[in-house]
Amino acid sequence: MRRRAGRVRAAATVAALALALSSAPAAYAQAAKPASARERYQAGVELLESGSVYRAVDAFMAAVAANPAYADAWAMLARCQYELGEYERAVSFIAEAYKYGPRSPSLITLEAFSRIGQGSLAEARALLEEALARLPNDRDARFGMALLDLRNGRPGDARARLSSSLKTAPRDPRALLSLALISRAEGRVDEASAYLAEALRWTAGDPDASYAAAELYYERGDLAEAARLAGQAVRERPGHAGARRLLAQLYYERGALDEARDVLDGSIALDRADARAWFLLGLVEKAAGRRAEAEYALSTLAALRPEDELARIALENLVIEGTGFEDPSRPALAAWRFARAAEFERRLLYQKAVAEYRRGLLVDPYANPGRRRYAELLRGSGLPSSYLAELRFLDDLGKSDRALADAIEIYDSLLAGSVGRDWNVGLGARTDPYRLAVFSVAPDASTYHAGGDLVVARYLRDSLAFEPGLAPDRGVARVEGFADAFALARESGAEWFVLVRVAETERDVLVSAELRAARTGALAARVDAPRSGNDRVALSVARVVQGIRAALPTRGSLLERRGDLALVGLGRVDGVAVGDAFIIVKSGAVSIEPDGSGLAWKDADVVARVVASRVDDELFEGKLERVGFFDRVNPRDVALREPPKPEDAQAAGADASAAKASSPSSSPEAVQSSYLWSALFERVRSLY
Repeated sequence: MRRRAGRVRAAATVAALALALSSAPAAYAQAAKPASARERYQAGVELLESGSVYRAVDAFMAAVAANPAYADAWAMLARCQYELGEYERAVSFIAEAYKYGPRSPSLITLEAFSRIGQGSLAEARALLEEALARLPNDRDARFGMALLDLRNGRPGDARARLSSSLKTAPRDPRALLSLALISRAEGRVDEASAYLAEALRWTAGDPDASYAAAELYYERGDLAEAARLAGQAVRERPGHAGARRLLAQLYYERGALDEARDVLDGSIALDRADARAWFLLGLVEKAAGRRAEAEYALSTLAALRPEDELARIALENLVIEGTGFEDPSRPALAAWRFARAAEFERRLLYQKAVAEYRRGLLVDPYANPGRRRYAELLRGSGLPSSYLAELRFLDDLGKSDRALADAIEIYDSLLAGSVGRDWNVGLGARTDPYRLAVFSVAPDASTYHAGGDLVVARYLRDSLAFEPGLAPDRGVARVEGFADAFALARESGAEWFVLVRVAETERDVLVSAELRAARTGALAARVDAPRSGNDRVALSVARVVQGIRAALPTRGSLLERRGDLALVGLGRVDGVAVGDAFIIVKSGAVSIEPDGSGLAWKDADVVARVVASRVDDELFEGKLERVGFFDRVNPRDVALREPPKPEDAQAAGADASAAKASSPSSSPEAVQSSYLWSALFERVRSLY
């Protein structure tokens, strides 16, 4: 019965179709006629102009399928691939276009920009020179040459080329906006404003130009105009990822979280692989108190882009700040860190391995295998007391086994005559770490990861917490600049504060930190850490931590004394070795120099001298040599490295000057300039 009913329905359908065809044979013939290669090409052009790149690719592919020798369709396919950032694919399609059509200046220029995207700058320059030889006034080729000048740190040459282009095309918004970007980078604020105002006269209908202008207004602090222009770019091209991201960032910074979420949801609907939208969405959801949604956004991004450091750090920060130690989400996150640490161990990169183990243990303090491997690294670094402390921690958690129990017994016996055992003092006894406050300075330009400055500052704060003698405050606040940070640090009672600035492109990061005295605001040290490639955030932060530690004088305290024997809270982790000499200064008599250059005390407040005779991980023992007739030495007095004699100090200063003169220039200005033109190159390139 079911088979017979199906045949009846099929017969009825065929009859109805035959009746429809007999009543409209012309319409059917027109609908059935396949589109020509030319029609598909025209459809692709319209789709590309409207911002529908994926559908445009489909149309152009259909065009070359219908006519494999269609040079213009191959060229437009190349343009689509360039828009998608698939530069190698773009070059291969350009080769097809050359095969079937002329080697036109516009196509040569597109290949040059694709080569720039691949990083082949020498090949790109040769192609642009060829395009200019064929058409000397080609604006695209001139723009490309100016772009290469910027990449090589020659803004003057770039300015000259763009100004020359304006003589023939004074209404070119791309050249005007590029000149505005260069002028602003050079500090020519009025000139940049003039170029920007002129560019805005001719940006109607050009979403890329509107977006570039919006970024310039954002940098100037005119957030309302930046939002207007970004919104205009989105209306002109709804799929404009950069404009949507900037608009969402502006909403986020104003606290309009619902509006920011709506924009980002739209961005992700258009392109689920939009990593920067996922990242900002995670921060928006976190700010809104929606931890589960924030974790979903950042977890999705970490899965899409495992190499995105900031995504993983932000996810870890979210879990560290918002969950208990036994939360089930912690072990999986920590396991990723432990796997990396093990790989670094295999490659004998022990410092990197230690950093990864520490980060993993910050995420999951109760991790058994991770803590055991970290303990083994401590043992191999010559820190037996720290090794034993880690094993005892696992034993206290109930994670002991035969191997762990044996190791505890062995090292418990080996350390029987150590300084700490003799004085019955364990690790963590030091009472005088430097108290630091860490602040993130709000960036004055849009960065690759919007809001990433706070993520990096928190990562730096957590890294500093593992350093001996440092006690950073728990929170990390974003400030507008020095004045806000100075006030907050001074009023909180911190001794030092760190101002962190982060600048970032897709390929590079520059983490800059200023260490300042909280009492006076004086600059003690500045560390600039530019890095490229994999692990660039971790490497930059490690360099900053190293610079901060080097700038802070070693300071400990007298913990106990037994007659002329003293126990001081400094050890191997602080770089103390047997034979090192220290002075003991009366408690409360040591302060930070007003200019932040070090520590200050009066000679009258020096009560003793002590030389390290036995050294543990965090303690040393030495014999006191009293200064003066009376015994004025008491626990909690301050231990400082003995200053060098005047003649030794002069010799050391001369050696340092010679080393500095022989070393290549790495001044903050040079580092900033190198990064500046690299970042500007990326922004100007986006205008093509």
